[in-house]
Amino acid sequence: MSAVKVQHHIRRAMDFLEGMKLSARTDEPCWNSSALLAIHSALSYSDALRVGLGDERLSADNHQKAADALQKLLPSNKLDDQTGLGHFRYMLSKKHLVAYGDRRLEHTDYETLFTKAERFAKWADKIGVLLNIEGWQDGD
Repeated sequence: MSAVKVQHHIRRAMDFLEGMKLSARTDEPCWNSSALLAIHSALSYSDALRVGLGDERLSADNHQKAADALQKLLPSNKLDDQTGLGHFRYMLSKKHLVAYGDRRLEHTDYETLFTKAERFAKWADKIGVLLNIEGWQDGD
């Protein structure tokens, strides 16, 4: 059952990531929508990793805790590269600003979020394969 849930979250993450790219590439880009899709893509990749590592307590109540929950599940003895956690924490720190903030974001803010989302996706995929998470295939 875990493999099915992992694949569900991966597909959702990939969908959000592709939506981010499409929304930003139009003649009239939807920057906030794209940025929010970037953040939700990272959340879904995190959910896939967490489910694959045995976490059954996924919650939408406080996304800020998602990075801590993921970090606790990662086996530090097998994992030298934790750069993805930094990308993830950055994106989570911008979620409220993107979705509800009063301040207008600069174009560079969006570009940074998009870059971090793509880097987190690559990192998550690498970690899923490295840890041999059931349901995670190379290239998903």
